[in-house]
This record gives sequence, C-alpha cells and structure tokens, in this order.
Amino acid sequence: MIVRLFGVILLFGMITSPALAAPKSATDKIVDAFMELDTNHSGSVSYAEYKAMVDRRARTRFRKMDANRDGAVSDEEYRSFWRHEKAQWYRLNR
Repeated sequence: MIVRLFGVILLFGMITSPALAAPKSATDKIVDAFMELDTNHSGSVSYAEYKAMVDRRARTRFRKMDANRDGAVSDEEYRSFWRHEKAQWYRLNR
C-alpha cells in the first residue's frame, strides 16, 4: 500500500514537473522577459517601469557613442560607434 502510494506520488510529480512541460515558444520567452520589468509584481508593466528600462538602455548606448565623454555625439563618434556595432551585431567587415 505504501509502495503503491509512493509510486503514485512519484508519477504525479513527474507528470507535473516543469521539465516535462511543453517548451516555451519564442513569443512566450519574449513576454516573460517583458514581464520581468514588472518591478512591483503587480502583474502588469506600468509606463514608469517600461520607461525606466528604456532610459537605462538609452544611457548605456549614449555612453558607448560619446567616445570623448563631452555629453554630445559628433558625426565621427556616431560613425565609429556604428562601424563597431555593425561589426559586432551583423558580422560585417567593411
């Protein structure tokens, strides 16, 4: 009886295990990543939460572009940045 109960519990655990769940689609993964922006765990992403992420990314990207750190991006700085980014992201060597 105990062995049978243990077997049922073990089988139920295997069936409900996340490891055996259907793999997530690309859309599911994107939605999961987006929902990580929900810093207050309300179940939805507010404009403020979304904007905080956009601002962080914009600051990071601007710092990469502003090579001389003068708070402005010149034509040459942007060209240099783009050549580097293009090579990194698109694997083009021109």
